[in-house]
Amino acid sequence: MSVVKGSQQDRLVIQHYQPGQRLRRFFYIILLLALTGGGGYFGGIYQSLEKVNALTLQRDSLQQQLLEAERSMVELSQRVKVLEKGGEVDRKAAEDIRQTVKALKAQVATLEEEVSFYKGIMAPSSGDEGLRVSKVEVGNPDGDRIGYSIMLTQVADNSSYVSGLAAINIIGRQNGEQVILPLRDLDNEVTELGIKFRFRYFQEVKGQLTLPSGFQPQKIQVVLQATGNKAQRVERTEDWPQPQGEA
Repeated sequence: MSVVKGSQQDRLVIQHYQPGQRLRRFFYIILLLALTGGGGYFGGIYQSLEKVNALTLQRDSLQQQLLEAERSMVELSQRVKVLEKGGEVDRKAAEDIRQTVKALKAQVATLEEEVSFYKGIMAPSSGDEGLRVSKVEVGNPDGDRIGYSIMLTQVADNSSYVSGLAAINIIGRQNGEQVILPLRDLDNEVTELGIKFRFRYFQEVKGQLTLPSGFQPQKIQVVLQATGNKAQRVERTEDWPQPQGEA
């Protein structure tokens, strides 16, 4: 065959045709995706169970310390009543034990709350499944700033992510009238009407807000609107906590 110098030549490439190769490749991709998703799901459950077990052990240890401290407090109190000389030393020791008992009780209460929280996610009560506002907390004022923390959970049905918007409003009175203030007017870090959320098990929304002068807060309202396949609307309203020292 003659070839004209300078002309473009086509190249012929021969490949073996394997009918099952594409099918096997597709099967391997599906298998990899399934293993990855399953590993993430069971990994999350394992971590939650580990957290529950660790908190339970810590709680039991603190409860044992609490019992021992209470017994010591009772013994010291009896000695204070009996002994006249050197009684001041016993009184001080008894007061130290009382403070220890108080601190231990606070730790036990905190741990009980955490254990209950994790157990509620893994094994909810009847009718308590789906998207929930599990906790709404407002801290004591630090100057003009007030801290807030809101815990969102997806109970039982947490095999996939849930996403949407969380709208937070402060309800109160100003100049004798009821006023509803959205969080974006009170927290400089919030610029939208709602805070975006996306989680599988739980997510904490927290920050600091500043109330306008003359505004008397009465309630805090949280409204969740999930989108997509898990579309759901959840609302929870809590009384605004009174400052410490007020009845």
